[in-house]
Amino acid sequence: MVVIVKLPPLEVARAALVLMGIGLAGYLLWRVQEVLFLLMLAILLATAIEPLVNRLRRGPFTRGTGVLAVYTLIILAIGLPTYAVMPNLIAQASAFGDALPDRLQQLRQYAFGLQPRPLQTVALSALDSAIQAFQAPPRPAQEQIVEAGATAAHSLLSFITVFVLAYYWLVERPSIKRVVLRAVGVRHARDVNTVWMEVEEKLGGWVRGQLLLMLAIGVMATIGYVFLGLPSPAVLGIAAALFEIVPMIGPFLAFAPAVLVALATVDPARALMVVGYALVIQQIESNILVPRVMGRTVGISPLTVILGILLGGALAGLPGAFLAVPIAGALQVVLAHMLRSEDSSQAEEHHDPADRAAHQNPAAVARKAA
Repeated sequence: MVVIVKLPPLEVARAALVLMGIGLAGYLLWRVQEVLFLLMLAILLATAIEPLVNRLRRGPFTRGTGVLAVYTLIILAIGLPTYAVMPNLIAQASAFGDALPDRLQQLRQYAFGLQPRPLQTVALSALDSAIQAFQAPPRPAQEQIVEAGATAAHSLLSFITVFVLAYYWLVERPSIKRVVLRAVGVRHARDVNTVWMEVEEKLGGWVRGQLLLMLAIGVMATIGYVFLGLPSPAVLGIAAALFEIVPMIGPFLAFAPAVLVALATVDPARALMVVGYALVIQQIESNILVPRVMGRTVGISPLTVILGILLGGALAGLPGAFLAVPIAGALQVVLAHMLRSEDSSQAEEHHDPADRAAHQNPAAVARKAA
């Protein structure tokens, strides 16, 4: 039995136009992915500093001047310590770079004792290549110098753009929010407002928690490296703090430079001590710092995190992998509200105080209304 389905030409044309519109929108989003990345970073920055901006608004500050005041505090918090420790960091890095070829040469005696023979060959080849690269680094071509300068200028411009976008997002956020709530209509305005507030809370909490974790790991690593007698402990501590922001593998990468430095500059026994200290710090981080600092800011499953990082890395490289966790947290909030599976205690935090009182004691509210 053959069934023939006849579709009206108008329906076919409408479906074709919808598909073409979706394809064109996807192409445009792909072309402006760098702009979207900067906008996402700006939103993360804005949600992170918004609580402090709101506190300043209780005084003589407006929203705009409050944002500028917070920016000033950020610049001072980063600039003053950098100005104080930068000469020491440059001296440590220079001394470490000058002594590294000789210390790599000392590792050859350990490489000769490796078994099986292919592993020994690979280790010796890697050491020889590293020693040659540090002793006689290749001179960059003129085109590479120009390209490096253009990349540095582009990075600086992107950095400034993030702060400018975050400023205007915070200043114009109420107007943007009103437009969105009017667009969805009165029926869905309350739910959209709740989702908006919860997404902002998760994004801002994730940024603040990540910065606190980086600071804690950097301080603990630097103190430990000083007591372990490693060269350039401040440089290695800053590297540990910066690697902490890398999703999933960051805690492992954070201490890899210190282990390699201990192995190359001191002795293998000291490298084992660094590994043990790294394991202690990771236990403190996973069992104490992360539960207390991060709390319920994101709260997504490890499988979702891994899949999000893989998809983000495949679509947008390292920036996509970096933004995978906060975006996955925001999507989780939206899906939880759409599927009506949000935690009730968490949902109550975003209701107005009067609404929470009415929900907790409806009889008292009814008597007051009567």
